[in-house]
Amino acid sequence: MKILYLHQHFQKEKGATRSYEFSKFFLKQGDSVTLITGTGTSETTAEGLEVVSTATKYDQKMSKWRRIQAFVQFMTGSFKLGMKQKRVDVIYATSTPLTVGLVGLALSKMKRVPFVFEVRDVWPDVPVKLGYLKNRFLIGILSYLEKQLYKHAAEVVALSPAMKKNIVAKGVASEKVHVVENLANNEAMKRIIAKTPTSLKVKSWVRDRFVVIHPGTMGEVNGLQHLLNAAHKLKDKSHIGFVLIGEGSEKAALQQQVVEQGLENVLILDEMPKKEVQSFMKCCDLGAMTVKDARILWDNSANKFFDFLAAGLPVILNYQGWQHDVLVKSGAGEGFLYANQAGYCRFIEEMARDKVRYYKAQQASRRLSEAYDAERLAGRMHDILVKGAGGYEASR
Repeated sequence: MKILYLHQHFQKEKGATRSYEFSKFFLKQGDSVTLITGTGTSETTAEGLEVVSTATKYDQKMSKWRRIQAFVQFMTGSFKLGMKQKRVDVIYATSTPLTVGLVGLALSKMKRVPFVFEVRDVWPDVPVKLGYLKNRFLIGILSYLEKQLYKHAAEVVALSPAMKKNIVAKGVASEKVHVVENLANNEAMKRIIAKTPTSLKVKSWVRDRFVVIHPGTMGEVNGLQHLLNAAHKLKDKSHIGFVLIGEGSEKAALQQQVVEQGLENVLILDEMPKKEVQSFMKCCDLGAMTVKDARILWDNSANKFFDFLAAGLPVILNYQGWQHDVLVKSGAGEGFLYANQAGYCRFIEEMARDKVRYYKAQQASRRLSEAYDAERLAGRMHDILVKGAGGYEASR
């Protein structure tokens, strides 16, 4: 089966590597995979994945209009590259942004092959609910395009049960929408050795502390102000520390807050390769997932949640929703309403103090990771692509 994979923000070694892990699995099944992206350079990986790049510049720090321009550039560039691909059996388009789905739909019509649409964030709901998109005419156009993508996709993939519920509520048949969450790469995590960064300052800071870690983007949506507020409330608990790793539009403001409030219990580090982050993660004690105070963000399926589970870290959320439910049910952690900072801080203190409770949460996290094992979910995604391709595998 020849899969044409569309992912504007493809990554191999940092951030969300879902598309890379899926592609490697598809190749092991004997499929051919060409992935069109906007990042990096064109290459053929050691596993045989053909990566074709439009070399579209994109950064979280760009202005809104510059990012829109990047989306349009990728849309036109990826369509041209996609049209050059021969003997495609199925097109797999993963958002965001919504424009990637439009390329998938256009190529599907031109090549007369089915396409599968994966929804990483439900658009335009997310930017509308966050107040980033207010023009009613534009909202109407985007909503229409969204429904056309659902209508014409052979199958729709949502990254969380909450996202599926949102999509089905818009009139899409439930049996057409599949949930394939992000991945806990358990086998890869087992091979990673726990190690702090080589800096003596970091090693000294981590030693004898119960460390809460948040790796990833430091943007407005990520709500890391909440984590620093918790650090301020726990300032007198010198045995508890908070580590933030990554880049983003809010990083400078967060660093300034650390200095102004004298938060010696907070360490902010620069972005590093994913394996180094995971290695450091295994030296920490609690994984933190934060978002700004907006209900629509509860539906997220961020990759770090599953990295925490694979590393055997209990998880704390500053929101509720489906992740809170699975954490509480399994005993692997808990979620708190954004305003409940007292409960949030109390949970961290209890995890740091009660070794028996912490050990049980660790074990629960490891067990929960099996439900999201990378091989298992890649296999589920492969089945969906085969179904979307019209049973190509069965007739080969």
